Amino acid sequence: MGSNYISRRMADKPTSVPCFRQWNNKSYAIFNSLHKCVKIGVLCVTYSMLNIPEQCHAQTDTAAMNPLTVDLDEVEITADRAPDIFSPTGRTINQISRATIEQAPVQSLTDILQYAPSVDLRQRGPNGAQADISIRGSSFDQTIVLLNGINISDPQTGHYTMNIPLDIESVDRIEILEGPASRIFGANALGGAINFITGTKPTNSLNVSLTGGEYGFYKASTSATLVTKYTSHHAAVSKMASDGYIPNTDFDNLNVFSQNKWNNRYFPLDLQLGYTEKALGANGFYGAKYPNQYEELNTFFASLKGESQGRVKISPSLYWRRNDDHYVLIRDNPEIYQNFHRTDVYGAELNASLMSWAGKTTAGVLLRSERIYSSNLGEEMSSPRKVPRQDDAWYTKTDLRNNLSFFVEQNVYFGRWSASAGVLLNYNSYTGNDVGVYPGVDVSYRAGIFKIYASANRAMRLPTFTDLYYQGPMNIGNRDLQPEYCTEYELGVKTSAKGWKAGLSYFYRNTQDAIDWIWLDSAQAWHTQNLTKLHTNGISITNEWNISQSMGANFPLCSAGFSYSFMSIGKHAGEYASYYALDYLKHRLNITLTHRIVEKVCAQWQVRWQDRNGTYLSYDAETGIETEVPYDPFWQIDLRIYRKTKRLNIFAEASNLGNVQHYDIGNIVLPGRWIRCGIALTLTK
Repeated sequence: MGSNYISRRMADKPTSVPCFRQWNNKSYAIFNSLHKCVKIGVLCVTYSMLNIPEQCHAQTDTAAMNPLTVDLDEVEITADRAPDIFSPTGRTINQISRATIEQAPVQSLTDILQYAPSVDLRQRGPNGAQADISIRGSSFDQTIVLLNGINISDPQTGHYTMNIPLDIESVDRIEILEGPASRIFGANALGGAINFITGTKPTNSLNVSLTGGEYGFYKASTSATLVTKYTSHHAAVSKMASDGYIPNTDFDNLNVFSQNKWNNRYFPLDLQLGYTEKALGANGFYGAKYPNQYEELNTFFASLKGESQGRVKISPSLYWRRNDDHYVLIRDNPEIYQNFHRTDVYGAELNASLMSWAGKTTAGVLLRSERIYSSNLGEEMSSPRKVPRQDDAWYTKTDLRNNLSFFVEQNVYFGRWSASAGVLLNYNSYTGNDVGVYPGVDVSYRAGIFKIYASANRAMRLPTFTDLYYQGPMNIGNRDLQPEYCTEYELGVKTSAKGWKAGLSYFYRNTQDAIDWIWLDSAQAWHTQNLTKLHTNGISITNEWNISQSMGANFPLCSAGFSYSFMSIGKHAGEYASYYALDYLKHRLNITLTHRIVEKVCAQWQVRWQDRNGTYLSYDAETGIETEVPYDPFWQIDLRIYRKTKRLNIFAEASNLGNVQHYDIGNIVLPGRWIRCGIALTLTK
C-alpha cells in the first residue's frame, strides 16, 4: 500500500470481517468519495487478478460494483477531492484504466475517449490536433474537463478545452461522469465531466517510448517517477508531429508536465505544473471555403492543493490556466485575416467534509475568474495591449467575469439503500444580480446481484466568449445571449457476476434557452442564439466480459464487450440549420475484443459504428456551391497487436483499418488507414 495510511476495524456484522476504514492518497478519484469500507479479502483477490499476465481490463463503472464482493454498506474510502461529494452509487461513472489505455490502438488522450460509452468525439484533426468532447448528446461547451480534480475548461471556446499539458503515457486512469454536474463542479457542467488522473505510481520508474508511422508521424516521450518516504515526483515530456494525411493537416505538439506531492502527516500538498504548445494546419476547421487555415496554441497550467487530516477534512486549492491562441485564415497570407486571443483563468476552492452517524456531509465554496484579451472578442479597450512575441499585433478588446458558488451535500447509507442530495448556489457577474439554484438527488437500491438507481439533477452553462463576441467571415456572435439550463432524469439497472457485468439506463434531459450556431441565409454566416427548448431522450446498453477472469489466464480470448446508445433530440423552434445542438450521435455501437495470438502476443480489435443525426453544408471548391447533405453512417475498425512484458511493450497498430472515408463534423474528411508501430521501455526500482 506504499505510504498510504490504513486502519483496521471489525465490521458491525456478526461475521466480524476486517475492513479498511481509510484509504488515503488515492488522488482525485470520483468514486472514492463513497466513504465506505472495502473487505480486505476482496482487495487481496483484486491484486491477484491484476498480476495475472496478459489479463485484459475493461472499462469499469462504479454503479456496477459487484455487491457479492464489495459490501457497499460498510465501505469507507477517503478521497483527496472534497468536491466529489455526490454518491456515485446513484450516478453513472465510467472508468478507463491504465491497462485499457495500454492495449488500445491510440496515441492521444482524445483518441481513447472515442471508445467510451455515451462520449461523442468530433475530431477536426487526429491525434489530439483538435477535438470536441460531448456526453449524452450535449455540446462540447457543456462538458467540464478536469486534471486531477482541477477544472481546466476553456472559457473562450470548448474547442480548446482539450488543450491539456499531458501525454497519454502519464495518465493512470480516466473517469467520466455522465449527466449534469453543476451541483458538484459549478457552472458549465451541463452534460457531464471528464477527469484525467495521474501521479499514483507507487515506485521509482523511468519510461521511454518511440512511435513512428505513415504521413511522417512520429512520437517520442519520456517520464520519470521518484518516490521517497515523504514525497513523490513525476515529470514527463512528449513530442508528437506529422506531415498530415491531406494538404494542410500537419501538426507539431509538445507537452511538458510535472506533479509533486509532499505526504506529511498533517497537511499533504500536491503541486501540478504543465505546458503544451500546438502548431497545426487547420484545413477547413471553421469553413470549407478556406482550406489553408492555421493555428498556434500555447497553454500553461499550475495548481496547488492540500488537505488536512482527521475527522473533519479541510481541502483548499488554487489554480491558474493561461491559453494563447493565434488563428490565421490563410496560412501563407496572415495579413488578410487573423486573430490573437489570451485567456487567464484563476480559481480557488475551499471544501470541508465530515463523517458522522448521519453519513457524509460536505460543504464548500468555489471562486473562478475568467479574463480574455483579444483582437476580436470582448469590449473595446481604452488602451490596446501588445501581443507577446509579435512585432505588430495588439489586443484591442477584453472582457472579465467572475463566478462564486456555494454548495452543500449530504450522503446517507441505510441497509441496501444509498442516497445523496445537495444544492449549489451560483452567482456570476455576467448574469447580474441573479443567483442560480441547482439541486440534485441520487438514489440507489441493491437487490442481490442487481443495482437499481435513479437521479434528478439541474445544471446551467454560460455562453463562451466566442458565443458572445466572435466576428469572422463565417461566424457572427451574439452579445445578448442568455445562459442555458437543463434538468435531467435518469433511471438504470446494472448487474455483475464473476468476470461479467451489464447495464441498461434511460435518461431524459429538458434544456431551456439552448445555445447554438444557426445558419442565416441573409448574412451567409453562422449566428449564435438561444433556442427555445430541446428535449433529449436516450438509452444505453453495456455488456462486458472479462474472459480471463472467468476462464483462466491461459484461455486464448482475454475480454469482449459492447456498448450501444440511442438518442433522440427534439426542438421547440422553427426550421433551421443547426451547427452543433441538432448534430448528435443518434446510434452508436462499440465492440471490443482482445485475444491472444501466440504466447505473450495479443491483439485488440475496436469496432465502431455510428449514425449521426443532422446535416452539414458540403462545399464544392470548383463551383463554390454549398449543398446541405446528411451525415452518412459508417463503420470503423482499429487494431493493435502487442507483446507486453514487465519492462518492454512492442506494438503495431492501424486506425481505420478498412480505409473508410468519414466525417465527424462539416466538410473535414478524417484520415483513412493509418499504420504506426512503436516500442516502450519501463524500468522500475
